Amino acid sequence: MCGIFGIVSNTDVVSKVSLGLYDLQHRGEQAVGVVTSDGQRLQHYKREGLVIEAFGEENREEIFRELLGRFGIGHTLYSTIGRGGEKKQPKTFQPLIGNFHGQPFAIGHNGNLIDIEELRKEAEGKGYQFQSKVSDTEIIVALLSTSSEKDFLEALIKTLRRLKGSFALTILFKDKVFGVRSKYGVRPLCLGRDESSFILASESCAFYTLGASFVREIQPGEIIILGKNGIENSFIWAENPQLRLCVFEYIYFARPDSKLANQSVYSYRENAGREVAAEHPVRADMVCSVPESGEIYNYSIAQALGIPVRKAIFRSRYFTTKIFLTSRDTDRRALVRKKLHVLREVVHGKRVVISEDSIVRADTSPVIVAMLREAGASEVHLRVGSPPLRWPCFLGIDMATRVELAAADLTVEEIGRKIIRTDSLGYLSLDGMITASGLPRKNLCLGCFTGEYPIEPPENWNSKPPSC
Repeated sequence: MCGIFGIVSNTDVVSKVSLGLYDLQHRGEQAVGVVTSDGQRLQHYKREGLVIEAFGEENREEIFRELLGRFGIGHTLYSTIGRGGEKKQPKTFQPLIGNFHGQPFAIGHNGNLIDIEELRKEAEGKGYQFQSKVSDTEIIVALLSTSSEKDFLEALIKTLRRLKGSFALTILFKDKVFGVRSKYGVRPLCLGRDESSFILASESCAFYTLGASFVREIQPGEIIILGKNGIENSFIWAENPQLRLCVFEYIYFARPDSKLANQSVYSYRENAGREVAAEHPVRADMVCSVPESGEIYNYSIAQALGIPVRKAIFRSRYFTTKIFLTSRDTDRRALVRKKLHVLREVVHGKRVVISEDSIVRADTSPVIVAMLREAGASEVHLRVGSPPLRWPCFLGIDMATRVELAAADLTVEEIGRKIIRTDSLGYLSLDGMITASGLPRKNLCLGCFTGEYPIEPPENWNSKPPSC
């Protein structure tokens, strides 16, 4: 899961790209990259860390001077570890840059490609030298760089039709920015504009700081081409496209003020809280959320249960990292105690309901329950705004194997009693989740909950993690 951004404007775009990436930071925190073009020449800047670190006050003006151009794309990285334990390296921070018949191009990718080894061997056979042994995004760069097609758009279409998996792309070539969404639209992409610019972004929230307005979502299987005069072309490249949006976007990844498939992310979380409270009622003294992912859920849970919301858990304002997005070797449980703190005077002697958006590896929930008990809570009940996650993801979320999922082979009662050690545990039902989304089941990817995916999984896929 990453954040991608693209823009064409009648003024230099680097400042707008950086602001857009600020608003996509929640989709990836490990690295940031920007590529701009003056119509012929590409300039790029990439570095590890957050957007605010990449464009700090001490170096912002210098970077902006070096990245002049009216066309640009940007990327925030949600890092995973590839086969053999190879971590993401600076050389594979996106956008990646390739060469199409002597002309440079750049690509930003959100998603995950599968069954790429034959494509890798083919590109190597044509002389392409890979910078990474695991980057799936570089497969797209390699296929375009070794294409015999003379026209970039024709080469792109032929390349897209050979890819398997999920992808939303922004591509910069000369004085054009391309937006691409894969056949099933598992990963989001939308279009916005202001008085001087046309903009592509993973989520509509990236438009608001720029003062831009949302125009529409890029459709599954669509290419849109932005040029110096605005929208130059848009068409469907894939056969029989169908929306199968990842429901985890609503549950956790997308920002609450975004809309996906014309449905409000905030509304999903509010609806899900109401649904899970109705499905699993409980007598308690207060509801409190686990900041910040559970904070929208808890208000509708409290309303449905008829009990007050209290601020019993607060987050250190100087600890901004999203624990789920940290690398696999991170001690997430230790991070919880650094990031979150319980107000003893609020919970002591009280029956407390806490809300969470989801439980993936159960790295954080047991620690939070333990912290509440240490502060004197007499009972702790957990309500979750999604069903049990029992299946891995190979389409862009770092949940690569069943063995790492807390709910893979345990009942809800066993999860609550053996792992989280809560007095009661209530997950939202599958039907409740679908109802909360506002979309029909046929338009959602529910693979991590049901084991049924819109794309056939690769062979032995659940024994190795994906790479962004």
